[in-house]
Amino acid sequence: MAEPAPPPSRRDGDLAAPAGNAAGNASWDDIRIFNAIASGGSMAVAAARLGLSEATVTRRLKALEKDLGLQLFIREANRLVPTAIGIELAAEAGEVEAATRRFLSRADAARPLANAPVRVTATTSISLFLTMHATTVSRDAGGVEIVIISTRDRLSLARGEADIALRMSNPPAEPGYYAQKIGRLMQALYCRHDVDPATAPIISVNRETSSRIDDHILRFAAGRPIAARVGDSAARYESIRSAGALSMAPCFMADLDPSLRRIAPPPDATGDDIYLLSHDVSRQRAGVGAVLAALRKLFREHRARLEGRSAETGPSS
Repeated sequence: MAEPAPPPSRRDGDLAAPAGNAAGNASWDDIRIFNAIASGGSMAVAAARLGLSEATVTRRLKALEKDLGLQLFIREANRLVPTAIGIELAAEAGEVEAATRRFLSRADAARPLANAPVRVTATTSISLFLTMHATTVSRDAGGVEIVIISTRDRLSLARGEADIALRMSNPPAEPGYYAQKIGRLMQALYCRHDVDPATAPIISVNRETSSRIDDHILRFAAGRPIAARVGDSAARYESIRSAGALSMAPCFMADLDPSLRRIAPPPDATGDDIYLLSHDVSRQRAGVGAVLAALRKLFREHRARLEGRSAETGPSS
């Protein structure tokens, strides 16, 4: 029977590697201590740099060498001399330290300042409502500057693309999100007072935008042709006001316009629940908390108008 092959010889400075753990378990803290020793040349200098005791640095270095199965330094009278592998690993440790500094610097640059504007993302119709009351929200939040981002895209609060979201769909179930239903947006059919709704050109919506609104308008049209399809609610409102068309518009906008009249009550089937969303990423900022409170107050005071139950010009309860 052939003799088993002898174990590979170790390089000068190598220690016996732990069984079954050839790669070792060095932590980033271990590497940081090793790097401080290698660059400082002594335990005392490394300890002073790191704010640790010399005994702690000595103990951690011994544990690192044991874990790696390598001797990293030769202890001489007044200094530590890196072994050959110690020199190689010191260069790697220096790169780790530089990468860590870059990591922290980039994180600091990305973190919003305490007084940074609070970014609120919402669909067009809700963005219009926020724009109408932006100064009130800022005032009630203690003067916090707000940025309204009008988009149908679902910006990620978890990735910091916005600080607060107002959405008209089921809130995400992912950890870290906080959701609260704060109202309901209703739309109704409108035309100008000087326009006959029986002959007014009809504007509907793209079915991708809202099949429910399109179905309601088609039922009202009862076979009359659709002149155009417009997805944006503000543009539909403008077509009613300026072009004499008949279409659906948010009640909070059209009810305030004295030139328009509502053709029928807002159908519940076309209404959308409004959810106020925040995330752990930003809600710890005082400004974000203040704007969240101001938005709850705003939607509470204007609930009837958003639901099409009031045509008054002032806040409603």
